[in-house]
Amino acid sequence: MRKLHHKLVLFIILLSAIILNSIPVLAWTPDEELTASSAILMDTMRGQILFEKDADKVLSPSIMCKLMTALITMDKTQLNSKVTISKNAAGINGASLNLTVGNLYTVEDLLYGIMLSPGNDAAIALAEYVGDGDVNKFVGYMNETAKKLMLNDTYFVNPTGLYDEKQFTSVRDIAKLIKSAIANPVFNSVFSSRGIAWINGKDSSVLTNQNKLFWSYNGVDGGKIGTNPKLGVISVTTATRDGRRLVAVVFDKDEESTLSQTTQLFDYGFTNYYNGILVSKDTPLRTIAVQNVDVNLISKIDVYYTYPVGQSYIKDISFTKNEKLEFPIKTDTVAGVLKYILEDGTEIDVDLYSDKEIVPEQDYKTKIKTILDENRDLVLIVTILIVIEFILLFYNIIKLIIKMAKKMGHPSK
Repeated sequence: MRKLHHKLVLFIILLSAIILNSIPVLAWTPDEELTASSAILMDTMRGQILFEKDADKVLSPSIMCKLMTALITMDKTQLNSKVTISKNAAGINGASLNLTVGNLYTVEDLLYGIMLSPGNDAAIALAEYVGDGDVNKFVGYMNETAKKLMLNDTYFVNPTGLYDEKQFTSVRDIAKLIKSAIANPVFNSVFSSRGIAWINGKDSSVLTNQNKLFWSYNGVDGGKIGTNPKLGVISVTTATRDGRRLVAVVFDKDEESTLSQTTQLFDYGFTNYYNGILVSKDTPLRTIAVQNVDVNLISKIDVYYTYPVGQSYIKDISFTKNEKLEFPIKTDTVAGVLKYILEDGTEIDVDLYSDKEIVPEQDYKTKIKTILDENRDLVLIVTILIVIEFILLFYNIIKLIIKMAKKMGHPSK
């Protein structure tokens, strides 16, 4: 009896384990444990937000100013251009690179100076160079770019990030900027740098990225950190695993806490979310009727999205047909759009195309017209030859009539 009881207990335990293992569970949610004042975790593929905490909270934009300064400089200059250091740049509060007044530095070196160190002096030097000596002109570029990128909680007053009550940003806007900026290969390369050899006149040293997660978290491939003893510490970090790149922006009271919570967010994102195919290319997704002819619609590419483990994450699907579609239907003409709305509100539009070129059946007259249209040169030549033949025939008939008339007018004796 006891053996039967033990077997029953064992069976129940095994059955429970199987059932529990079959239920998808998010291993850890940071909502209660994250102590950061403001934080966000974003998937860089589509900008899907995997976690946020007070992501729109107003922050001092010190680190945002440097990131934006770097991005604008890359868009408007050449990396090998030479920048002359002004007294204003060398003497700015928070100068960290010991730039020498009157010396020439490449744009590329100054960009690394901005990304790897506080670099207020490099920021002013580049702002003066790009703004033709006018820092305010450069700040105008910063605000124009923020508007284009829809950074609605960001406003700039200077390129250094030195405190000014009029300028502000948020961790959400910083993440949005990074998502856009890493599409620029030059920005991505500088942002991903762990360090470079820094040559300053006769002196040389190693300039190292201050974001320590480069050396402590597997997969980190981009980052910068900003520290203000009075306001706190903000870190911007990207990490890639299995082809997925996430960006985490965390603001907290000190460096240790900020970086620790950044790793927590990455662990959460990589463990509990996947990237998968939403739509497979060349797979019929819709069939529409065009003039009583069925047309199969496909996507020409694989479309990916990010979703929680064990969930489809699709909230709604709708389809809009191209009402102007008419024969002949080409395979490069958008025949309709399939819209997916995810649970987090992300909208993904998938352009659909006919899986083959479709030409309607033609009646007898249409076929003849088509043949004539497709062989216009040959038709023209044949027509000319026929006209010539008619002319020659007409000429010969006239000639014959004249000859006969002459015979009738002069009968034989």
